[in-house]
Amino acid sequence: MIRRLCAVALLVFAASCGHKDAQSTTSTTTTTVQTPSAAAPMSAATGMPAAGAGNAPSANGNPPGFADEASAKAHCATDEVVWLNLNSKIYHLKGTHFYGTTKHGEYACRKEADAAGDRNSKS
Repeated sequence: MIRRLCAVALLVFAASCGHKDAQSTTSTTTTTVQTPSAAAPMSAATGMPAAGAGNAPSANGNPPGFADEASAKAHCATDEVVWLNLNSKIYHLKGTHFYGTTKHGEYACRKEADAAGDRNSKS
């Protein structure tokens, strides 16, 4: 009797953890995918809405930022695209170690970043 109770408890525990045993049946799962709207561009580094995304400077003084490099190049046709770290207000040039990799950053135009008071990295 105790063995049966232990076996049943073990099966219930395994079923609740998502484990499959030899007697389990197949089941289907559905996945919900959320697509970002055009009104809220996503940051490439964080997957969150890009701060200052758009064509106007943001309220915190950052230049307009872009979630991807292609959008920034389209906006900065005659300027160089840089990766702007939003926390430190330092931008990184293409080909440097931190270009496109910092956690809180976005692509921006170099001239607009300079005008907003951001500075180039020393490396």
